[in-house]
Amino acid sequence: MLLTLWRGFTAWRRGRPFWAGLFVAAGALIILFPPFVGVKLGDMVISIKTIGGTSALLIGTLLAICAVSLWVQPKFRLAAGIVTVLLSLVALVVTNLGGFLAGTVLSLLGGALAVAWTDEPKKRKTAEEPSQTVQPT
Repeated sequence: MLLTLWRGFTAWRRGRPFWAGLFVAAGALIILFPPFVGVKLGDMVISIKTIGGTSALLIGTLLAICAVSLWVQPKFRLAAGIVTVLLSLVALVVTNLGGFLAGTVLSLLGGALAVAWTDEPKKRKTAEEPSQTVQPT
């Protein structure tokens, strides 16, 4: 049963830019996380509550939508990849360095993977004729 589920998941994953969506989703969560969570160190609470929280909510949500669209509709991978790259670059400026650089880097990587992904199988290399090398005289 578990093997059947794993094979089904593998077949589903191969038909879409799975890793691109995973990196974009991780970047979105990292961008969303800092503005809305207070860290407690003993009696001191560290909280980042600025206007960056609003933009982090907007950008993080849009990145999460891009990640879901990469998984659900792989035919939109080029548009979602370009939007992801642009949003992650904007996040670098407006949301606490884009989730302290980690969110931006993960989202950029996911966007690049989405743009580069193709569902066409690799072509097998045919046996090439040996190249003729010119001997120096």
